[in-house]
Amino acid sequence: MNAFEFCCPTKIVCGAHALDKLPDELADRGVAHPLVMTDAGLVKLGVAAKLTDVLDAAGVAYEVFDQVPPDSSMDVVNEVARLYAERGCDGFVAIGGGSVIDTTKGAAASLACEGVDFATLQGSEILHADLPPLVAVPTTAGTGSEVTLVAVVADTKKHAKLSFTSYKLVPHTAILDPALTASLPPKLTATTGMDALTHAVEAYTSIQKNPVSDAFAVKAIELIAANLPTACRDGANVDARTSLALGSLMAGAAFSNAMVGIVHALGHSLGGLCHIPHGQAMMMLLPHCVAFNVKRGIHKGLYGELLPHLAPARAAGLSPDASGEERDRAFSEHLFSLNDLYHERYGVPLTLSELGVARDQLPAVAKQARYDGAALYNVTEITLEDALEILDAAFGASAR
Repeated sequence: MNAFEFCCPTKIVCGAHALDKLPDELADRGVAHPLVMTDAGLVKLGVAAKLTDVLDAAGVAYEVFDQVPPDSSMDVVNEVARLYAERGCDGFVAIGGGSVIDTTKGAAASLACEGVDFATLQGSEILHADLPPLVAVPTTAGTGSEVTLVAVVADTKKHAKLSFTSYKLVPHTAILDPALTASLPPKLTATTGMDALTHAVEAYTSIQKNPVSDAFAVKAIELIAANLPTACRDGANVDARTSLALGSLMAGAAFSNAMVGIVHALGHSLGGLCHIPHGQAMMMLLPHCVAFNVKRGIHKGLYGELLPHLAPARAAGLSPDASGEERDRAFSEHLFSLNDLYHERYGVPLTLSELGVARDQLPAVAKQARYDGAALYNVTEITLEDALEILDAAFGASAR
């Protein structure tokens, strides 16, 4: 067995009414005046109020920043850091999806380094100072940012997604409460769920995979596969929502240690240059990237190992003598069938052209993807030709 490291220091509070424990979690960390981070949509839907009502009932004084955009930027990170200092806050509570949590990580990191511009911390393990207390309360089951060492923030001037990686960026507490994801519409539930699935699949095939990250990835795939269809169909199903949130968290813990690969390299580039939402990009690209790898014999046998966890019935239908290559192909085909299902039922786009991406944008996307941080962990070098082949397939959903 190769030597490895695995770290998941986040305290996990999971289950119905988990949000009620927030005041105690803040008190345990010495937080008396937190800055609550969220976005305008969650305020309008009344989701953010579920959290602030708990703080009000407990008599906790707090400030609110509710203007985090869907693709947060360096400018927003720096604005939040200034507000935190001006209002005398002593900790963060982030309620939202990946953009909200990553923005909070960025502001906390900037403050930990005495207010320096977050842009100067780009890269891996550049941050050495401890963050202020940070409690993450996800409202989607997709990014896993509540337990990851990664923050992704847009540079609007360079039209790029910048990745920041450090164990110092991992939130101190994650609260998973199904009441906060119950109102998520089916289409967004599907795309964020497939985002989480992508994290688990790429963690399992990364060059940094290890037995512990594998265990987290496999369990995440089981939870997501078993509960995503139910959560889309019946958003109020507490068991499905809780299991899906836990699957997302476990996928986040897996990839936070094993890292990701080509799907994320391409997805980050699409987000930065074409403004495609991250979950949508992951969902669209995953089947095409896996099909590309299977055709080239990359990760031979690994996808087949995951097949019983993703699609037990399909795995059981194969001959006991089925080869690893046959199982790999079945895994790839099932991913396409999942996307087809969510497209037919909920209108999730399947092609880049449907999302308004022009074909002449693809070379720039492919070029930028080659230099994305995720490309470093792909088992093979991502060539310009390889990236273009995958993007071209995703552009028009060419025959597979």
